[in-house]
Amino acid sequence: MPAERQVRMKVATGGFLTRSGGLSGHKAVGTLYLVMAVLAGLIGGGLALPLRIGAEGTSWGRMAIDHGALMVLFCALPALVGGFGSWFVPLLVGAPDLAFRRLNLASWTGIAVSFGLVVAGISTAAAMVLWCVAMLGLAINIVATALNMRGRMVALGAMPLFVWAQVLTAMMMVMVLPVLAAALTRGLLAGTGTDIVARALRAFSGPEAGLLLLPAAGVICQLVETFSGVALRFREAALGAMVVLSVGGASVWVHDVFATGLAAQPAARPLVEQAVMALPMLILLVAWGRTILAGRPVFRVPMLWAVAFMAMLVAAPFQALADGGADAHALVLPAALFAAFGGFYYWIGKMAGGAYPEWMGRVHVALAVGGSITTLLPGGVMAGVAMQGLSMLVFIAVLAVALLGYRRVSGNYWGAGARTLEWTLPSPAPRDSFAGFMVGGTGA
Repeated sequence: MPAERQVRMKVATGGFLTRSGGLSGHKAVGTLYLVMAVLAGLIGGGLALPLRIGAEGTSWGRMAIDHGALMVLFCALPALVGGFGSWFVPLLVGAPDLAFRRLNLASWTGIAVSFGLVVAGISTAAAMVLWCVAMLGLAINIVATALNMRGRMVALGAMPLFVWAQVLTAMMMVMVLPVLAAALTRGLLAGTGTDIVARALRAFSGPEAGLLLLPAAGVICQLVETFSGVALRFREAALGAMVVLSVGGASVWVHDVFATGLAAQPAARPLVEQAVMALPMLILLVAWGRTILAGRPVFRVPMLWAVAFMAMLVAAPFQALADGGADAHALVLPAALFAAFGGFYYWIGKMAGGAYPEWMGRVHVALAVGGSITTLLPGGVMAGVAMQGLSMLVFIAVLAVALLGYRRVSGNYWGAGARTLEWTLPSPAPRDSFAGFMVGGTGA
């Protein structure tokens, strides 16, 4: 692509695919990622009940693998990176689309095929290898867009922290996914596919936590700034913490295996790996807390999800102490999902043009957060799972109401606190939203 060129395209006003730039437009593909994330969440959540109540049997191990893969690899990550990344990285940097439109659609297709293979029970190891390749394509696309497609007025250092979080997540993927793919390929060639998937995913739990927390933190930065009404405090420290989490998290490969013992490992290594993950999140918590105190926070539904995310991070060390350090990740996935829900409620008007009923969103927050907490209490598994199931029903109802146009929204329906570029556009965002902007990595 030329270093600098003028992009001029017609802005369409038809149906969704027309507005989104066709099937390969970043908005259409981002929506496909979000749809797949909802489906994976429903199926993976359905598998949670027998796992939570401790059902045993020959299929228990396979069920645990499928549940973890569906919730992390096909629900949380596709929503946070594929969905919100595809949709909003171009909008927040003033680009008309992602750098490689067809690669974005091809990446989604690869992830969708691997999702189908896992659901059908056909070669989970092969599905995971395909997933790694497809996610690498998505990662390359996000980095290329942020570095080379920024509008002239968007300097690299001034990019929103949401975009920085997406870029750092993508860079982390480039570091860790080839390693995971190589381990899975070795298992396939050796004929031990199912066993190698279990071992590889368990070793991958460290980078997995970083991959979930980084894009989630980017979403939370957007929410805290908007609903506090002030710019994020300690921005440089927060960005530095994200960099540490990206680079350091890529090296935390066997964190979850320490509980079962690792031969010839320094005694201090578990503490170092925990610090690599915990200290950056502590810095981000301080930045978010200081921003809330400096502003006049308004606790609308997206902000409630942000508070729930922060509460999960605060509770994680106590959970680690209570369970010997192995189950701290039990709070990482719910926290990432809370951030994804916060992003949904924050941007659904920009994506679909319709608002959601505030009271329904608050009911969703209460059920989801209450269910997540209840499942961690002694004897609360059944009640917690029931609450989480009800929360998903409420979410589906909210989604239906918003898509059916319960109430149309303006371009900036959050008011003065929403200051990033997507809020300068009408709702829903039109096709090639920044056609006519100068792009090509300018403004460094």
